[in-house]
Amino acid sequence: MKKVAIVLTLLIVILGLLLYLSPVLRQQVNATLPPDVSKKLGDIQPQLFDNKTKPLYKWKNNKGEWIVSDKPPGDGTRYETLQYNPDSNVIPAESISGKK
Repeated sequence: MKKVAIVLTLLIVILGLLLYLSPVLRQQVNATLPPDVSKKLGDIQPQLFDNKTKPLYKWKNNKGEWIVSDKPPGDGTRYETLQYNPDSNVIPAESISGKK
């Protein structure tokens, strides 16, 4: 009887992880639920393995200074689009030698 309980618990845990980590499967399950339940579940978004971020834009101003913003420059200035991992440090580390 203990083996059956362990196997059943393990299956429930695996199914829960699949629903939590698989966006396609989660959408399919949400489509079959009543709208109020689907809305509540839709608010719970897994943060694990979610490396999608809004892009950053990088360009030099007329003084030659680098500008990084979440909005591109509006005056026709050439810019670079950057993507980053939200789990990494986006602030540059200080030089070990002290030279810039």
